[in-house]
Amino acid sequence: MSRVKEEDDLVTPGDMITDADALSATSGAYEENNKIYSKHLGTVHFNGQEVEVRPMSGRYMPEEGDTIIGEVTRVSYSRWTVEFNSAYEGSLNIADATDEYVDLDEDDLSDFFEVGDAVVIKVKSVTDGMDVDLSMKDKRCRKLEGGRVIGIAPSKVPRVIGKKGTMVKQINEKTNCNIIVGQNGQVWISGDKANLAARAVKKVEREAHTENLTDRISEWLEEELEGEK
Repeated sequence: MSRVKEEDDLVTPGDMITDADALSATSGAYEENNKIYSKHLGTVHFNGQEVEVRPMSGRYMPEEGDTIIGEVTRVSYSRWTVEFNSAYEGSLNIADATDEYVDLDEDDLSDFFEVGDAVVIKVKSVTDGMDVDLSMKDKRCRKLEGGRVIGIAPSKVPRVIGKKGTMVKQINEKTNCNIIVGQNGQVWISGDKANLAARAVKKVEREAHTENLTDRISEWLEEELEGEK
């Protein structure tokens, strides 16, 4: 029993990565018949006993459990359609949107969410055919009021968040903004210095491959703030 693919190898959907029993699939990979396969086009990464496939730069591939930022694009009889920077779109059923009793013949679903609303929402499930079900039943999920949404490469999301949230926390604190980073690469920013916070996020995205980035972003923000005085 051994690995078929190595660290940083390029894989396509359905490629077998490993048949090693001791390894388990995480983001971008799945297990079938004691083997691990890739869900999409990307590069292989091993983290201890875990196997991950990181997507190539491009649009987001939804994963069950992800918290993302999307936009309501359609209101139907018992559900909403949400787009979220992906080739796919998701459905939010009324039962996954609220615990309130809703009379579908009497109540207007647009009273909850209407077309154009930005929402923090969770990926409830993804089928093999890429039907995506969404849910608002998580403490982080809510409709976003005000602010602005910018986009970054989904592959750069971990760098923008930082280890234990250190990167986004320092941008929050130094700009006095509220920032929410969706796993789909959509970033919501609200606050008086939202433009500076947005520039900082984009700078992290551009320089994600460099070392000591957290310290350098901190210094850069201090210089920018000093220059505004």
